[in-house]
Parts: sequence; structure tokens; C-alpha cells
Amino acid sequence: MSELRKLTFGYLGLLALLALTVASSLINLGGFNVALNLTIAAAKAALIALLFMHLTGTLPRLAVAAAGLWLIILFGLTVIGR
Repeated sequence: MSELRKLTFGYLGLLALLALTVASSLINLGGFNVALNLTIAAAKAALIALLFMHLTGTLPRLAVAAAGLWLIILFGLTVIGR
């Protein structure tokens, strides 16, 4: 797949996720709104990381997984401390 085609699909995917974010702000889903918006934000971050940061090799994926694990540990310690 050519680079331009990947970037075009990435752009369209980001636009679709943006539309979902705007649509979710107009609908009152109670506490589910936060979970939905965080899921959409995570999908946007993953799309940006894969396409624009070129995190498709084995070593970059390992580094991202380690950083994600560290972030989960820090969030967990924050929740436990409350």
C-alpha cells in the first residue's frame, strides 16, 4: 500500500472519529459518555501512533507496551492512594 493511500485512510479515520466525538457530545448517555469518549480518544492516539510515528516494528511496539504498562501502574497507584 502506498504511503499516500495510508495517510488518506488515516485522515478519513481521524475524521470519522472526530464525528463520533462530536456526536457523543450531543447525546446524553450519563456515565457512559466518559467511557465512550476515552475509547474514541484511545483509538485516535493509536491511529496517530501507527501512521505518523511509524510504530509498526517490533522494538517500537515493545517500547509503547512498556510505556503503557508504566502508565497503568501509575494510574493504579493514584487510585489506590485516594
